[in-house]
Amino acid sequence: MTPYQEEYIDNTRKIAALLRSRGPVGQGFGPWYEEQEKAFALVSELRKANLRLLNEQLFPELDRLHGASDETLDDLIAFADRLMDWKDNLDCGVYVTIHDALLSLYRMRRDRNRVIQELYKLGMGLYYLRRILLGLEGPQADAFYFKNELTFAEAASYIRYFDRIDDETTKGYIIRSFANIALCCRSHKRRIDATARTLAILKDESYRAQAPGLPWDAFLRGSHQQMSANRTELSRGDLTAGELAAVLDSCYEVFKPETGSANPSIRWLWPYYEMEYNCGYVGLALTADRMEELIRMAKPDQYDVSGFYGNVQLPMYYGRLMKKNPALGREPKRAAFYAWAVEKMLQAVFSCPAEKYDDYFYYNVAIVASDYYETENVPAFYEVALRLMRHMNKFLYIRSRRMGKMMRCLCEAIYRREPAFFDDIPFLKAMQPDEGKEKALLDYAEGCGLFCDFGLLKMNITRQRFTRSLFEREDEMVRLHTAGGWEDLRAKASTEAFADIALGHHSWYNGSNADGSGYIRGRSPYRQMTDVAAVVAYLAENADLPDDALIGGVFAGERRRFSPPVTAYLREDALRADLLSVLRGDDREYYLEIYEELIS
Repeated sequence: MTPYQEEYIDNTRKIAALLRSRGPVGQGFGPWYEEQEKAFALVSELRKANLRLLNEQLFPELDRLHGASDETLDDLIAFADRLMDWKDNLDCGVYVTIHDALLSLYRMRRDRNRVIQELYKLGMGLYYLRRILLGLEGPQADAFYFKNELTFAEAASYIRYFDRIDDETTKGYIIRSFANIALCCRSHKRRIDATARTLAILKDESYRAQAPGLPWDAFLRGSHQQMSANRTELSRGDLTAGELAAVLDSCYEVFKPETGSANPSIRWLWPYYEMEYNCGYVGLALTADRMEELIRMAKPDQYDVSGFYGNVQLPMYYGRLMKKNPALGREPKRAAFYAWAVEKMLQAVFSCPAEKYDDYFYYNVAIVASDYYETENVPAFYEVALRLMRHMNKFLYIRSRRMGKMMRCLCEAIYRREPAFFDDIPFLKAMQPDEGKEKALLDYAEGCGLFCDFGLLKMNITRQRFTRSLFEREDEMVRLHTAGGWEDLRAKASTEAFADIALGHHSWYNGSNADGSGYIRGRSPYRQMTDVAAVVAYLAENADLPDDALIGGVFAGERRRFSPPVTAYLREDALRADLLSVLRGDDREYYLEIYEELIS
């Protein structure tokens, strides 16, 4: 690789380490806070250096790629490989950018083998980049899945020329791409069909004979694992006999051997039990007993794939089982076990060493955000969500705390002049002023600020933002945090009232600029609070602007982007000064809250 590529990787690794580090928590708040400030300053300098390297070195190099030497191309491929090692994923966005450019180059050169390889590599980059959208439903997310599917499908389409391709490695990329189509299918039926077609090819001796050096048995096992992932669909009534048989065959192939093992793996034993339950072979009670045994087996300080599977994913699945079967939750012993399992889950998440904060860890955090099931015996999701922000994304927490204060400040000014302004909000409508209505409103407003960007928590995009500017594809995904936050918040009683604000805080007041969230102002009883959040979110996002330009931007968006009744209050000098004071204020108090969480 070239010096600039080595420097970019070194800078990016340093940024990742600095963001991951918790600092000297045992030395008191003062030294810890000073260390945080130093780390942030260093990250800012490294980010500037990375931007310079991209703008002055990489992007010009990609622009003149068609005349590049083989040595330059080899350096770029080596650079991309170092950025994307499938575990750390230092910079998936740059990896995708490089392979996108290489694909264009080899298309122009009509180099079929390299086109196939680049399609596969681009597809894998898009797959890992798409993890930003974990748990997000809807047509906007579907579009990214479909683009990823098309990339793999194009590489797989070269199967028709399998006998004419003389490079065995390229043939391997065709087979792997064929298998990976299923990773991108949102429909369970299409997913089953895609994997069934892959399995048929992998079992076909004529293909094996044409590429005897490929790891066919490993490919076959991987595809059986892919098919077995459809076991959750076995209880549906829309699968054909052939589809049921295909899924069951793969489940037995992958999971049955584990049942006879002397030391069975939780990671593979539970799916077998789940398959039996979904097929109706065993009942709910035995399934719950089996799950409880596996959760107890998991060591609380085991921070690997099996540990997080047993300590995080299975407790969340147990909660989903209780939610789907309310009678299970009414059994005192089950309710007590779930409360214990949740405590164990929280211990596993919050005690995890910072150096273990890899992609798989954040995948488990996202599962908690999506699937946490509230009951009277477990902590409210409101508190769990705040703890997750303080531990996993201190920058999101600090920004959210600041927005919460600004929301409180602005809503207080509105309420004292127009007490009925927020009366469309259901829980406020029935309250009288002497019943603590103002306090209830202001506490709620602060919560709206805290949670309006909650969808960013599980997107795991912080490191990329501090490494460089986001690329267009990444930015488009991040905009969907509104829908992601809405889905997670509305599913829990303690945060349900914040969901519409999370969904609509980037929507335009007059609906003229569709943001992809699906928010429709006229249908939301929380629309006035969402109008306030839209102004506060704009101020927080553009905090680097001078005061006059910042406030001027709000006024310029009046009647289109922002609600006129809300923006009118910003014409008051005292309120404007209060809001800017919070926005520009010291963040020491927020860091103290994070510090106290870390040492608790």
